[in-house]
Amino acid sequence: MTLDCEVLVVGGGPAGCAAAYWLALHGRDVLLVERSTYPRARVCGDALTPVAVKELADMGCAPDAAGWHRHRGLRLTAHGRSLEVPWPQDGRWPGYGVVMRRSRLDALTFARAQSAGARVLTDTEVTAPLIAHGHLRGCIARRRNGDRARRSGGNDAGGRDGSGNGGADTADAEIVARARYVVIANGPSSRFGQALGTARTRTYAQGLAMRAYYPTPRHREPWIESVFALADRSGRQLPGYGWIFPVGDGTANVGVGLLSHHDGNEAISLERLFEQWTHQIPDRWEIDPGGPHSRPEGGRLPMGGSVRPQSGPNWVVVGDAAGSVNPWNGDGVGPALTTGRLAAEHICRALATDDGDELRQYEAELASRWQRYHHLGRLTTRALGRPGLMRKLTQLAIRSPRMGKLVVGISTDLIRGGSGPAGACNVYRAASGLARLRRDRS
Repeated sequence: MTLDCEVLVVGGGPAGCAAAYWLALHGRDVLLVERSTYPRARVCGDALTPVAVKELADMGCAPDAAGWHRHRGLRLTAHGRSLEVPWPQDGRWPGYGVVMRRSRLDALTFARAQSAGARVLTDTEVTAPLIAHGHLRGCIARRRNGDRARRSGGNDAGGRDGSGNGGADTADAEIVARARYVVIANGPSSRFGQALGTARTRTYAQGLAMRAYYPTPRHREPWIESVFALADRSGRQLPGYGWIFPVGDGTANVGVGLLSHHDGNEAISLERLFEQWTHQIPDRWEIDPGGPHSRPEGGRLPMGGSVRPQSGPNWVVVGDAAGSVNPWNGDGVGPALTTGRLAAEHICRALATDDGDELRQYEAELASRWQRYHHLGRLTTRALGRPGLMRKLTQLAIRSPRMGKLVVGISTDLIRGGSGPAGACNVYRAASGLARLRRDRS
């Protein structure tokens, strides 16, 4: 089967679905190809900052829909103290965050892309780029079951079942999807992107994370909590944190996040660190470390714009495939939704002007928005890998409400966006300006 479209989106996570939604909303013929079916499980902390909530609201997702658990802000806990930092109420962002299981989030954004008019193929694995005369022309894909592709209104990407056979069940079938432009959104270590020349800068840190769901009577707690108490065998504080994010459904998402570069990192087992962390969860959550609802799952997160290039003659890379995870806190959903939207805007302009050079402006806009922020984040996280510095910073932040607000505002990308007191914004601008004088080091 051969399918033609204006824009092919490879991957149906938040980044790909955001790109498909905004493209379809502007009347473009979009084909979204996703290897899984929905709902699908992904390793994620599930906590969305006001940045991500705003992107979802702009996509027409109702903030009070079932499965959205609102929270007021972030509780920092370290060294026997806690500090509650509310989200800013300045009108630029929603004054609240949300915890939502990733399976529900992905199904929601996928449905929004469909409702906007995007054609979709699920249970379809993209196996290779389609190259003709040295140029990317789409993809080659394998569809595992012929009756699983659906599009808005009950229609699909091909015939009634997307395979052109009127609805009969089929065996695996090869699909050729041809497009003028391609959005690469199939997650970290994207083989599709690598086939076109993308690569991660390996001297940049990766995030290592593991999480599981635990029952708790505090599942409607109005604060998400980060606990800075991770230590190696010698007792030195590690550059990472444990989290408890109440989901509102009887459980909390309990996890641990760690930077990949720190002294002695080869000796750190993420599984051991997770088990150690579950026995340090504050008693107020009433969580039994031996009674998870799900087995712990983990993964690696390329961060700080670590994947380059992020655009080509007729393709762009978004979300985790572009290494867009926030290096300060490991948030991937907010950057995914934002990069998907930006990619759609630039592709729409390219289609309207018939000028593929517009895609270079996508990468330029990413640099304009995040290059200094990511650079400062990379330098800071590398410094935190030095013994003793993480402990000193957390002691300072937890004892000073002003410092705590500054840390939360920067780490969640709110101050960079202009929110927060003028003094805090000035501190960030000064720090990012000084960071420009120092190069990333291996």
